[in-house]
Amino acid sequence: MEEIREVLRRPCVHPRHPSRPHPPRHVRTWFSRRPQPTGEPAVAPNGVTRIGADTDTERLALRMLPRVSGPAPHKGLRIARAEIKGTLTVTDPKAFVTALTQGIGHARACSCGLILVR
Repeated sequence: MEEIREVLRRPCVHPRHPSRPHPPRHVRTWFSRRPQPTGEPAVAPNGVTRIGADTDTERLALRMLPRVSGPAPHKGLRIARAEIKGTLTVTDPKAFVTALTQGIGHARACSCGLILVR
């Protein structure tokens, strides 16, 4: 088992309320689709790439972090961030190494979705 601290930064894309932060339940739901139970493929049937590890998502600690805006606020770049802390059990070492080296989520290109293992 590995203890991880995963920092998840996600673009705020709510079309009607772009300034409203994502609620913690949204982040928990988003992350709950990423664990990979033993014997399951690295990509879920709905196309979500899994992290190569399993966890009890109800036992994860979730903390919302201050939002970050781009240098030109009129462009609309806002990143909602959360920190998810908990214990993972590695179930697919290859997929887990991929998640560690490439990150998770759509905002990976912005250095978001990084995983810290301790």
